Amino acid sequence: MFGPWYAKSGLRFRCTRCGACCRRPGTVSLTAAEADRIAARIVGEGATASSLAGELWLENVDGSWLIDVPDDAACPLLGPTGCTVHDIKPMQCATYPFWPEIVKSRRTWREEAPWCEGIRDDGDVYDAPAIADLLAESARTREGDGEGGDGAS
Repeated sequence: MFGPWYAKSGLRFRCTRCGACCRRPGTVSLTAAEADRIAARIVGEGATASSLAGELWLENVDGSWLIDVPDDAACPLLGPTGCTVHDIKPMQCATYPFWPEIVKSRRTWREEAPWCEGIRDDGDVYDAPAIADLLAESARTREGDGEGGDGAS
């Protein structure tokens, strides 16, 4: 049978909302629409991504936005009880851990498990078509971020 290594059995994952992925250094890419929605939530109705430029994120030349999460910090959207914008979080975050660099092999999937308690044997089963959909969504917001989207989610 051809296809990805997980085609037969799928992958098991269940988000526990522990926030560990939000405490990893890296970058979070947001589309302009995602950033506008988050800005409106944080600043108030009518706010746009530009309202938080330089304070929360930086604008890319293509009009998308980028949050930089340094080594010694967490994503600025992470609050004491979890993601403060969980219901409208960026697609990059919503598709974690189903990123190309993580699902490319059994080894890379297993290597991610210590960083993500949701990757476990009793997690929900994601079949290959569902994973393909998540990978496509992940690619939509992570293209052109220059770093492959590694890091914070």
